[in-house]
Amino acid sequence: MQRGGGKLVVIGDRDTLPLFRTAGLSVAEARSTSDVLKVIREKAGEAALFIVLRHVVDDEEALRREAAKLGAQVLILASKWAPAKPLRVQEMLAKALGVG
Repeated sequence: MQRGGGKLVVIGDRDTLPLFRTAGLSVAEARSTSDVLKVIREKAGEAALFIVLRHVVDDEEALRREAAKLGAQVLILASKWAPAKPLRVQEMLAKALGVG
């Protein structure tokens, strides 16, 4: 799927998006994983990357699976309301190699 000009879209809630909008980024409002997927489906052909604020996503794995089916690149960004989770690198590596 052709990506349009490297456009970046930030998906978050009404309270967090003004900061990104002020920085000149394209934004879209969402309240749940299904809202996020709706935005990704609508803009998949024109955006190269979607940054999704973690606190609007209730099922990260489902979001990643569906976005991959659409050929969309998604980065889930931690926020004040949903801090970063520690990475389990050994588990991730085992899963990637098909042994875990």
